[in-house]
Amino acid sequence: MEKSTTLLDQANSFGWISIALHWATAVIVILLWFIGLSISFQSGDAVETRRLWHVGLGLAMWVLLVGRIGWRVYCGHPQALGQSATTHRAAQVAHYGMLALLAVLLVSGPVIAWAMLWAEPPRTSIVNLVFWIHSSAAITLSILVLLHFLAALKHLMFDDDETLARIFVPRKND
Repeated sequence: MEKSTTLLDQANSFGWISIALHWATAVIVILLWFIGLSISFQSGDAVETRRLWHVGLGLAMWVLLVGRIGWRVYCGHPQALGQSATTHRAAQVAHYGMLALLAVLLVSGPVIAWAMLWAEPPRTSIVNLVFWIHSSAAITLSILVLLHFLAALKHLMFDDDETLARIFVPRKND
């Protein structure tokens, strides 16, 4: 397969693989966030059902996270036409920060579950610490996602570049 296909990333454009990984990650992160928040407002069987959904989606997120990291290592991080080097670097740092926070969440979540199985009483200091780490990472990720969204809007409304468009459709080869 040639590098010029829209399936793969180009120097200045995301390909369909990057676009699919981005949007699949976005959907699962949003679902995980809402389900995770809703667990504390439930009781009885509803808590366990929500936890099972949260854990199942978390496992799917592992696959996406490994895929995204592997894909970025393979393809690099394309720079949009018209995007300054500083803006490109800031976007890279934000993207890698979000991936790192996802990794923290995907490690701390199972640690909470395992610690609760063995903890006497159920809320020991280790469970509380790991839950705090998990919650703090989720809040920090939410803030970064919001900033990411606002930056996309900035590019759409104020900048004369194609930053936002390239995450929906790959740029056609010239």
